[in-house]
Parts: sequence; structure tokens; C-alpha cells
Amino acid sequence: MSKSTDETLSSSEVKEFTARYTYGTWRRQKGWAPIHVVDAEGCHFTDADGNRYLDFSAQLMCVTLGHKNQAVIKAIQEQAGKLAFIAPGYATEVRAALTQLLLEVLPRGLEKYFFTTSGTEANEAAFKIARMATGKTKIISRYRSYHGSTMGSIAATGDPRRWAMEPSGKIPGVIFAPEVNCYKCPILHTYPGCGIACAEYVEHMIRNESDVAAVIVEPVVGTNGVLIPPKEYMPRLRKICDDHQVLLIADEVMSGWCRTGEWFAIDHWGVVPDILTTAKGIVRHDCKSRFLFRGSLLLSRTHL
Repeated sequence: MSKSTDETLSSSEVKEFTARYTYGTWRRQKGWAPIHVVDAEGCHFTDADGNRYLDFSAQLMCVTLGHKNQAVIKAIQEQAGKLAFIAPGYATEVRAALTQLLLEVLPRGLEKYFFTTSGTEANEAAFKIARMATGKTKIISRYRSYHGSTMGSIAATGDPRRWAMEPSGKIPGVIFAPEVNCYKCPILHTYPGCGIACAEYVEHMIRNESDVAAVIVEPVVGTNGVLIPPKEYMPRLRKICDDHQVLLIADEVMSGWCRTGEWFAIDHWGVVPDILTTAKGIVRHDCKSRFLFRGSLLLSRTHL
């Protein structure tokens, strides 16, 4: 079945073409019957049959200012009219202006930025930078974590979504530590008498593994259960990394940009990572300045 480009597809054809010829992510492909979305406004989207849905996930947490937000539409139109694309090796006013504003809200010391196109790409870049900066190779991640879907980032993802990629698809040098889960401790300890055993186990791994370049953590775990660490965990992990010359990577793709009440979740514990990655909707709006940015970032200390 085919139609010329000037003919309009029916809703049933849109759904058929989508299900037959494209992949729907994070789901079984057989039997997939996607909803045909035709409109969206505010916090709702509408399908071809006129059904209206409350967009609880802000479309993968990316549409944080709502659909058809006029400020966002205007910013896109104005930038497209000036310069729609430029290679990263060139300087542009909009990137410099965004960088200036980012300096106001990011943890002090994170002053070297790499603009990427997704959170998974930011984490991939973090691994490469950590390995180049330290001269070491191994990355410690945690079970019950999610860091992306490309080969490097999914190799560091500690849940069953990784399993189908193993063993040949898994990049070498990623090892897993116990997650922080005081609701159901994976090493069967009880807080606060545990002495933050989950952090101490990370040090045990570093001592008994050669060549550890970095530890990557979600300060507050996202898709694996919204796991909040006890107050001692992040400061202790920061000290362990410092004591062993290991970089600390904070994956703030899900938890950054005031989703936990601070600009970044790691700010709750006064800890500054060596590398911070972020994505989804990146927004600041106050009486003095405003920036609207949909994209992804890797931010690192200048000495790396």
C-alpha cells in the first residue's frame, strides 16, 4: 500500500504504518497498537478519535513547560530563523548565553560543558572522559539503575533491560555495586545501624578491582523505583572516590532541574561530582532571567 505525498493518510493507516515499519521502544513489538496522537496543549494530548489524555510523564519528562507553550514556540521560531544548525566546533551567541546562565545554577566547579543530543550520549561521553582523564578503564555502576540505551550506557544499566545485549553487546570494564535501597536492602542491613554498608561496599570493590576510573550513580534513582539515599551516603561516596582517585559521575537526567526541590538532586547533600550529566527538559524561569533549553549536557570540573 502506498500513497503520493500530497494525499493524507487515514488514522488507521497511520497506526498500521507505525506498527508495521517502526520500532516502539521498551515494549514487545508483536501486537503493538499505538495510539495516533494528533494534538496536544498544556498537560493533555488528544488522539485521532478525540480522546483526551492527561500527560503524566510530560512525554518522557521532556515537555516540562507543557504543550504549545508560546514562549517555547517563539524561541524555536526565532532561532530557526537565525541559525537552525551549526557544528559544535564553532562559537554561537545562543550557546554562550546559555552557558553563562548555567554557571549560575550548577554546582560550583562544574565549568566545562559538552552539549549532546541525549542523556544516553552524555553518559557515553562521561565514560570516555573519565577513562581519558584517569588513564584507568573500569566503571562502577549500581544495580537498580538506568543510564541509557546505547551500548555503553546500557552496559552500565543495572536492570533487566541490559540482559538482551549480553555478552557480546556489553562494553568491557563495567561492574556493579549494590543499590541504595533502605526499603529493601540488597545486602540485608538495617539503617542507621548498617554504617552505610552499601557505600562501604563500593570502597571494597575499588580496593579489590584494579583500574577503576569512575563510579556513576543516579543521586535519586528514577525508573527503578525512586530510591532516595540516606543523608550519609553521598558525602561518604564522595570521600571514597577522593581517597582512591576515582571520579564521581552524577547522572541527573531524571533527577535534575528542580525535580527534587533543588536545582540538582545531588545539591541536597552538598556534594559536587567530578562529572554531571543531564537531559530531558532543562528550564529556568525567574524574574531576572529566563532560559528554555531542550537538550542534554555533560558538565565536568575544569581540571579533567
